[in-house]
Amino acid sequence: MTMPKFLPLLAALATSTAANAVVLVQTNDPGFYNNSIGTALNGTNGGEAGPFPVSNDANLTFSNAPDLSAASAALGNWLTDPLDLNANWSYRTSIPNSWTPGSEVAVIYQFDTLGATNVVASFGVDNGIFVWLNGVYLFGARGPGSYVPGEYVINIGDLSAGTHFLQLLLEDHGSVNGYAVTITADEFIPGPGPGGGTVPEPEILALLGIGLAGIGFQQYKKKKR
Repeated sequence: MTMPKFLPLLAALATSTAANAVVLVQTNDPGFYNNSIGTALNGTNGGEAGPFPVSNDANLTFSNAPDLSAASAALGNWLTDPLDLNANWSYRTSIPNSWTPGSEVAVIYQFDTLGATNVVASFGVDNGIFVWLNGVYLFGARGPGSYVPGEYVINIGDLSAGTHFLQLLLEDHGSVNGYAVTITADEFIPGPGPGGGTVPEPEILALLGIGLAGIGFQQYKKKKR
């Protein structure tokens, strides 16, 4: 699935918190989503026949990227060419905060920027998560119990001008699961998407409507004074 050229709404609608950090992503925000992996990774990476990555319920961190070759047909070239995803990926869908228990799913968040500083990604996941930035492995961990927002915090650092992809593999080996995310930056300057980044017409209208609503609200406040 070749990605259309666009300026992601994530960047265009980044909001500021009270501490002046810019919120880039929150739970249920849109991204690219793949729920076709199923249990293809079971029996891999741990040298056992149980769930991926290992069947016990211990708190673990993973310094090396997992071997995902058993799920290559489902995932396609998501780490090497995320602008050309296969048909298993849903395009700009709201990322759910739960999925089929006992299976794995993959998520991609795209950021088009002229520059970003001190990007921090905070996750809560039941049971585990593996994280890449632009195909470079950053972090992996899993643990028992339900998900808690902020249980895994990754300091991504600054982003140079261009298009960047945060790629996630979420794993579950129980009967329930969950996912929460907040990604912030001290400063984020939206930039054009690949090839110029024209915004699709529905998004232009949505952004225009938001802008007009804001102008109208400001004028209403002035009249009230």
